[in-house]
Amino acid sequence: ISQSVFNENPVLSPSSYNQEWMESIPEETPLSAIAIPGTHESLTLYNGLFASYVQSQVWNLKDQLNVGVRYFDLHSRNWIPKKSISVGDSHWLIGKEIPLREVLRDILDFLENHSSETVILKVTFHKLLFHNNKDAEDLMKTIIDKFRSKIWTNTLAPKMKDARGKIVFLKTDVFRAGTESRDSLFFEHKRLTDVEKKIKNMKSNLCERHIMVTGASASITEKPIKLAQKVNEQIYNFLKQHRPSSENYGCLGVISMDFPSAEVIKKITELTPCKSTTTSPEPTTSPEPT
Repeated sequence: ISQSVFNENPVLSPSSYNQEWMESIPEETPLSAIAIPGTHESLTLYNGLFASYVQSQVWNLKDQLNVGVRYFDLHSRNWIPKKSISVGDSHWLIGKEIPLREVLRDILDFLENHSSETVILKVTFHKLLFHNNKDAEDLMKTIIDKFRSKIWTNTLAPKMKDARGKIVFLKTDVFRAGTESRDSLFFEHKRLTDVEKKIKNMKSNLCERHIMVTGASASITEKPIKLAQKVNEQIYNFLKQHRPSSENYGCLGVISMDFPSAEVIKKITELTPCKSTTTSPEPTTSPEPT
């Protein structure tokens, strides 16, 4: 598979850095109108036994930020008793061994140095049977309180003037204060189908300031690296055919990938924002988790 679509080299060359690609985006542009490169299971950097059935990325968080990734799909599978919950607790891990506090700190450090950028986060907690969502809700509320000035918690996606330098959390079962998101449904049975037609159908969501997310996940018996080789090539081929003359140009939302190459990431960042979403209502604040 061409390195133009797929990458399994953990070493990122500085020549591939794309740290401030959002700088030229007009301030009034809604985040939902921007084509954004993202990663699926962003920090599953496993090695060892069965790694090929679990690992979805080879670049660490800092490298993904540097190469231009601005959407991260984070999964926490380590739960602890409620009395121990805090932002600084190392038992709350993302991927295999990365504390949640460290993930947030690295992202905020990047945004402090590259204030033109914004980062979208989707955090999914996988709980054990003897815990409940209240534990995770308490944790996310603590995060909001600690980083309030650096986190966007409104229901509708912000405009760039409000998003720069901030983390935009997507709404989930345990983070109900986040921005609404939808599945683009571009992939059916792991194949891109009728994308231009589906873009027309989803434009109302972009205009309503909902984040649209495109992605394809490997089954439990499928290696993510093998799926990525097929899926990334389809994405890259579509991007090459996606012409500026199209009325749907740039109306793609987030494209979440396994093992993306620097080239396919850059190609997504070079798309201009969706033109049909230049006017949209101001966001309303959603209730914070209690």
